[in-house]
Amino acid sequence: MSQSEILKVKNMRLFIAIPVPADLHRYCRQLQSRFDGLKNVNDFHLTLQFLGDDIENPDQIIDALSQIKFGPFEIEMGDALPFGPKNEPRGVWIECKENSALNQLAGQVRQTLAPLGYESDKPFRAHITLGRYKLPPKINPKKVSGTPHYFRVDHFELIQSHLEEGGPRYKVLQKFLVNQG
Repeated sequence: MSQSEILKVKNMRLFIAIPVPADLHRYCRQLQSRFDGLKNVNDFHLTLQFLGDDIENPDQIIDALSQIKFGPFEIEMGDALPFGPKNEPRGVWIECKENSALNQLAGQVRQTLAPLGYESDKPFRAHITLGRYKLPPKINPKKVSGTPHYFRVDHFELIQSHLEEGGPRYKVLQKFLVNQG
């Protein structure tokens, strides 16, 4: 029995992401504390592509993503700022500096999954979500300048998300390691 057969659950919510290393979680939490009323995220990652809420079997996705070749690279985390409409922000994220290797990996993920019917509805924008607002804040949050923090990318993950009252809970279904071919 394959790993995905064991994990098969009807209507899985799946996305592909690069995890933020645990040693940078404290820095992310420090930035979270600078924004009032934010419903904080506890698990930090950089989403390459959201796949959907109703996936029954990830086998084709795993097989396709296993074909992606990429080398290790570094990501620089930048400033924390609100996203969404200017007067009613939906949340706060950390921008990641422009990076050709990251953009190339995101492009490969999207190109690989498009023939399977997983087309992204948004252009890729590298960021790490810090939290979301249930209601728009009374005072619009301002950008918080971050100090440069870097982390090395040597894999990405297919992740299942369970939406719960206290926030999403994540389960890694498959890791895809550096493979330069």
